[in-house]
This record gives sequence, structure tokens and C-alpha cells, in this order.
Amino acid sequence: MRNDYMGLRVARWRDIGGMTQQQLADAVGVTREYISMIENGKRPVTKRSLLIALARALGVSVDDLTGQPYAPESPQELLMYSIASELRQALDEDEDDALPVDADVLTATAHRARVARMACDYATLARLLPALVMQSRLLAASDTAQAARTGVSAFVSATTDAAMAIKSHGYVDLAARLADAAQTAAGSAGEPAEMGAAAFAAAQCALTGGSRRKSLRLATEAADALDGATNDAALTWYGMLHLHAALSAATLGHAGDVAPHLAEADATATRVSTDPWLQELTPTNVGIWRVAIALENGESDHAPQYARQVDPGRIRGVHRRATLHIDCGRGLYAAGKRDAAVQQFLHADELAPQKVRTRPWVLELVGQLVRDARGGSEELRELAARCRIDPLNEPA
Repeated sequence: MRNDYMGLRVARWRDIGGMTQQQLADAVGVTREYISMIENGKRPVTKRSLLIALARALGVSVDDLTGQPYAPESPQELLMYSIASELRQALDEDEDDALPVDADVLTATAHRARVARMACDYATLARLLPALVMQSRLLAASDTAQAARTGVSAFVSATTDAAMAIKSHGYVDLAARLADAAQTAAGSAGEPAEMGAAAFAAAQCALTGGSRRKSLRLATEAADALDGATNDAALTWYGMLHLHAALSAATLGHAGDVAPHLAEADATATRVSTDPWLQELTPTNVGIWRVAIALENGESDHAPQYARQVDPGRIRGVHRRATLHIDCGRGLYAAGKRDAAVQQFLHADELAPQKVRTRPWVLELVGQLVRDARGGSEELRELAARCRIDPLNEPA
């Protein structure tokens, strides 16, 4: 059972650094009482901007405060651990007995990996991704131009998917390295959609790691480079980059920049008729992002309202549906609707348990709900058990 939370980690790092609560509060821009409530388990850290500000003031990484990557305690959690370990080798090591790679098979495997990621199918990702990264890297170095081009395309696909799959599990440095490799490969080929995909992965990794300005810069520059695109693949990433730019701007408090990026993404979504990258750039997905942006844009309690405007029947992928439930739950918590928040987290857990049970925001809020309720409803106890949080846990 997990018995810690972000506030405890904040207190530990503050003590190590010899800071007082007042000094930390001054550095973050909040009151000493607020820091005290965080450390004593009475106020959860739920905004990315606050988490980043705390980490920066303490001189530590975001992962030092989230506690990620979590030590695996089940076969399912071991999957992500094994993927991360094997991906490091796939980027650097060559198999002595590597068999010749069939280009068509490699392309098909890259597509299967993307399908698996959007379905939150981590078992399939663990089986496919490491070999796919290595084999596509080797094929990209082929002397045959056509084979090399196929290898580059598969490598960009594999490394962007790998980066996106592992970044939220705490492997941010490795995810950033994968995204950088994708950008290098895409740049060598000069294919706009691949360059957009790689830039999106890099921007996402930067934001996850706490580099908000870099994240915004990467997204806006890549979107500008795709401006004027006409094919669905490039348009997809043009729209997705604007969505990410809107989120990055929200975390920076640049409220005036959020709406234009959202509007551009929304307009682009109406121009896309196919989905070659499985990103679901649709008005529905723009609505899902609007919920996430509200959580960072000072409108947390409005997130459920935005979520109700999203038609679940128009969401194709498990990843998107689970994300909507998680963010709606976060918004409901902010609005004081605790039981409804629990229901949303349970819905997300039914869809993608491994996604839910490794998300710091979910674990932070479930722990807070437990501490506030001292046991709580049967549904809360069930959710706490699934997240391995003691339903009778008291703040340390």
C-alpha cells in the first residue's frame, strides 16, 4: 500500500535543502499556510504549474516530487519497467545475430504498436516496441534508398510512440531522448508529418519534465513550419501541435494565448477526413483537450462543464476516453463534488487501469479523498484499493 504523497516529498526535500516553509512559499508565490497544508496532507498538488514551481524552488526534478517511476509491484507494472530498460538498449545496442528486416513487416508492426498505444495495451507495446526501435534504426542505415526511407519512417513512428508511452510513467529523460532521436531522423528525411509527430513528442516530453517554455516553443515553431499543409497527415500534426501549445500556454499562465491555439486546432479538425496517425484530430478531441486546459487555466471547477459538452460516442480510442474521465474527475474534485470524482476515476480505471494507477494526479487526489473521508464510501475504498492506497491512511 502506498502511504506517501507529494506533500511528504515536498517536506523531505525542503528539509534536506534547509529551507523554511516561508522561504519555500516565497519562492513559489503562495502563503506559508498553503505550503503547510500541502506538507500535512490537507491540500493536494493537482496543477502542473504548481508542481513545477515547487520542484524548481526546491532544486529537484518533477519526478522527485511525484515519486516516479514507481517500483513495479505487479506483472502489469513490470511491463513499463521492462519497456524502459529494453528501449535504452534498442537505441544503443545492435544484436549480433539480428536477422534481415522485411520493410513491409516493419511498417505493419509500427502501425500495430500505435494501435496498441492508443488502446493502452501495454502488454503489446512491451512485446513490440524495443525490437521495433532497434530494427527500424538498423533498416534506416541501409544502403538501399527505399529500404532506408522505410526504416526512417518506422523509426520515427516507433520512437514517438515509445516516448509518448513511457513519459507519463516517470521515464522522462529516456522519453526525451527517444523524441530527440525521432526529430533527428525526421529532419534527415524532411517529411512534414513525421517532423510534426517528432516535434509533438518532444514538446510533450518537455512539458512533462517541467520545461514549459521549451514545450511551448517547440510546439509553436513546429506548427508554424506546418502552416499551409494540405494533406491529412501533416494537418493532423498541425492541429495537435496547436492543442499542445494551448496547454503549454495555460501552464505558463498565458491565458490570452490559449484561445487562438484552440481555435486554430478546432478549425483544422474540420478539414481532416482521415486519421493516418490515429490522433483523432476531431472537434470532439479538441473538446477533450479543453477540459485538460481548464485544469491549468484557472478554471478547474469548469472542467466538468466542458466534459459534459463532449459526446463520448464520438471518441474512438480508449486512451482518449480514459483521459476524459480522469480530467473530469480532477475537475469534479475541484468543484467539491468528491463522490462524482470517484465515479469518474473508477470509469477510467475500467477502461485503462494501468494508465490510471500510475498517474500522479489520480494517486494524489485519491490519497487526499481517503485522508479527508477517513475511509469514505464503498466506491472510494474500492478505488483506493485498486490504486494501492490504504483506505484508512492518515497523514504522516
